[in-house]
Amino acid sequence: MSTTGAVALLSTWGYPAYLLLFLASALGSPITEDLLLLIGGYLAGIGVFRWPIALGIALPGVLATDLAMYGVGRKVRSHTLRGGLLRRYVRPGRLRLATRWFSRFGDRVVFLARLVPGTRLLVFVTAGLRGMPIGRFLAYDATAALLWVPSIMWVGHHLGERFGSFDATLRWVGDRVLLLVLLAAAVYAVRRLWRRWEQRNLPEIGV
Repeated sequence: MSTTGAVALLSTWGYPAYLLLFLASALGSPITEDLLLLIGGYLAGIGVFRWPIALGIALPGVLATDLAMYGVGRKVRSHTLRGGLLRRYVRPGRLRLATRWFSRFGDRVVFLARLVPGTRLLVFVTAGLRGMPIGRFLAYDATAALLWVPSIMWVGHHLGERFGSFDATLRWVGDRVLLLVLLAAAVYAVRRLWRRWEQRNLPEIGV
């Protein structure tokens, strides 16, 4: 389903369809939860949705999606890591990366992952795999979701008012996301270079 089709579907079927699309995103739908948040905010901005109801659906929808990923990790934990279930969701090699994140930041990496698209599947599955208590997982995840969900919906609302069509809104957001990704990549590269310099030079000066 295209984004335009999702907007048309929600404009016709309203809140029940919005909830169903969130549940579908947990099963691998191409309409991701962040895109659904933008759409929900956009529809609230043009008067199709009411903010309290849309937000009341979006927050549980996001948490349900995150819990589904966490549940995969819990399921895998009770089986051998060589089984096919793990490889369906996360390459075993990438789990080492997530394990390093947990070792460095602790369980609060769940909070950080909710705010960084592209890291959630890896982190949330690993949280379940490591046996992180579900209450602690939900505490970090829900706290971050309370910041993330209304923020992304607000973007959809106000950009929809500014640019009119939803496709124009997505193009504007996409352009800025690319710039942000490039900036983040530059910061990461500088940080890596700095750490390599420290490793080479600090031992020489007796630190």
